[in-house]
Amino acid sequence: MQNRSSFRSALPYFPSPLRQALLHIPEQEASQITEIRLRLCRPLRIVKQSTEYSLTASGSCTTDDTLGITVTREWMDALYQNLCTHSHHAVQHMLKQGYVTTAGGNRAGIIGTAVVQGQAVETVRAISGINLRIASERKGCAEKLLQHPLLRGINGGILIAGPPASGKTTVLRDIARILGNSAHVCIIDERGELAAVQNGIPQFSVGSQTDVLDGYPKAEGISIAVRVMSPSVLICDEIGGSTETQAILMSVNTGVRLIASAHAAGLRQIYQRPQIRMLIDAGVFDAAFLLGTGTQCGQIQAAERLQGGTR
Repeated sequence: MQNRSSFRSALPYFPSPLRQALLHIPEQEASQITEIRLRLCRPLRIVKQSTEYSLTASGSCTTDDTLGITVTREWMDALYQNLCTHSHHAVQHMLKQGYVTTAGGNRAGIIGTAVVQGQAVETVRAISGINLRIASERKGCAEKLLQHPLLRGINGGILIAGPPASGKTTVLRDIARILGNSAHVCIIDERGELAAVQNGIPQFSVGSQTDVLDGYPKAEGISIAVRVMSPSVLICDEIGGSTETQAILMSVNTGVRLIASAHAAGLRQIYQRPQIRMLIDAGVFDAAFLLGTGTQCGQIQAAERLQGGTR
């Protein structure tokens, strides 16, 4: 399996003192980092295989928080401004949902004091925490899933389920790469994480016949892809909204296969989410796979044939 981490592409966003500490992390350790977490007036922490460590100024990982670099207001604000590329309005639609996607497909979750208009969060001020999730490309990680006995003889949709940090996006990306070398695949990349498109070019391998609808809201992207790109497979992550559910139902009626992910701690939980249950009942998905976390990240923990209606 070929692995490539986007850790290095995250470093230019950090203010110099933090960037220098991160640069001192040995390459082998850096490739294992899945998150960089900053909390105001607390130690900067990194996550490797679901375990958090404080980071020292020399780039060492430690379990002693007193040795870690303490995040200052100046550093937090500088990182926030860099993540927003000094143009707050350019990422306003993402900030409303609590994140910003950066070069290389990394996603920064941002929290602080909400500025609310009506019932909706308009923006965030007084940033108190940033969690930078590091994207990775692991070529071959989806091969076992696509060769799973559960999929023999079926050509319907696949639902990839798992809790946060279970590798759902990484597996979806590799599925696109594998299928996209022999079939017309469309990725609906609402958050820019799956393909990490820059200037129209995906920064990850997504298949020679794969088209990427970058930044499109899922519902609109699904509708446009089916209407103008003639895909045989649609791939998108974190489904579950009502508007995208209706778009998905319309797309599968045209014969398009959907491969998507959803948050769930277990396969039983996917039935408890009304929109996903609607899709299962409509026969959109033929099979579901549950991924693990930590040392089991990206690995199949459970698989189930889904019994929906007739499409």
